[in-house]
Amino acid sequence: MAQVSLNQLVKSYDGKTNVVDGIDLTVGDGEFVVLVGPSGCGKSTTLRMVAGLEDITGGTITIGDREVNNVPPKDRDIAMVFQSYALYPHMTVYKNMAFGLKLRKMPNSVIDQRVQDAASKLGITHLLDRKPKALSGGQRQRVALGRAIVRDPACFLFDEPLSNLDAKLRAQTRAELKQLHQDLKTTSIYVTHDQEEAMTLGSRVVVMSGGHIQQAGTPLEVYASPNNRFVAGFIGMPPMNFIDGQVTSPDGQPVFEGGGTQLALNKQLATAAQQASTKRVVLGLRPEHFSLQRDASSDAPSIELQVRVVEPLGAMMDVYAELPDGQRILLRTEAQPLGIDRPATFSVAIDKAHLFEQSEYGKNLSTS
Repeated sequence: MAQVSLNQLVKSYDGKTNVVDGIDLTVGDGEFVVLVGPSGCGKSTTLRMVAGLEDITGGTITIGDREVNNVPPKDRDIAMVFQSYALYPHMTVYKNMAFGLKLRKMPNSVIDQRVQDAASKLGITHLLDRKPKALSGGQRQRVALGRAIVRDPACFLFDEPLSNLDAKLRAQTRAELKQLHQDLKTTSIYVTHDQEEAMTLGSRVVVMSGGHIQQAGTPLEVYASPNNRFVAGFIGMPPMNFIDGQVTSPDGQPVFEGGGTQLALNKQLATAAQQASTKRVVLGLRPEHFSLQRDASSDAPSIELQVRVVEPLGAMMDVYAELPDGQRILLRTEAQPLGIDRPATFSVAIDKAHLFEQSEYGKNLSTS
């Protein structure tokens, strides 16, 4: 195991535009860090530079106590698991797993012990004599994991390894990966575009966009206290609702005016609004922070919406509703009867709301 450090890491293909632009990141010994972001954000390029599959334009990469900028991939003491599995079709599962160890000229007894141990951990001992074409997608992915495990590397690198699996198998394999890391405690860097995968797997989540790290923190930190509007909108499913408006105090009570309605604010949000560079701000409300108002005399901040579509989800339901100005927002509440194309009043957990500056990467004024 080893610590992995990226210092001012830069990658440019044309010498003009940096697809990775000065990244600083330290992955602790034994940590499981997930790089997550939309396509083209630089996450896979970053991983490939750590692996040695992409040249570095600038900065340094350190694995353990070694700078590896000019070290070939085979000498970096890493093991990579790819989206495509990358198995040798003419070899059995056993030979696929053993191949890298044979290249290192390890004794056959050591190779056999490592392959058998890895196969046992992954539940694929009964598949060792089969070839990849006789395996399901989930089984092939386990073989690819086994091939990485037998090497006992300083660091695992995962490049969207679950994206070819169906939803049920992906969830199952995700849980197995997490258990595997808890058992092996090997430093791991995992790349995905799936924020749910990032939140469930990572001990730390690194949100990327435009070649930059927008935020790095525990899943709870990134979810509950997003640095900016991009992170708030990318992390969380369903995504956060954003309403443009401004904060006023018509009767000495701070309120947010936007979407054709008013919403009473608490003192924290009113104070946050004062930090904005302009009067216009963006209110961020997560779908699960709404609930149908049952008591009209309640003092909780509330908002009247026009219900348009209801999607039952068992104990919960998604409600697509309109603000008075026609803007649609999404709510996730307890399942209950609701009239379609009729108004309903919802209480808002205002203590969990956020205020942002208006730009795409506008900072979170609520946490500043």
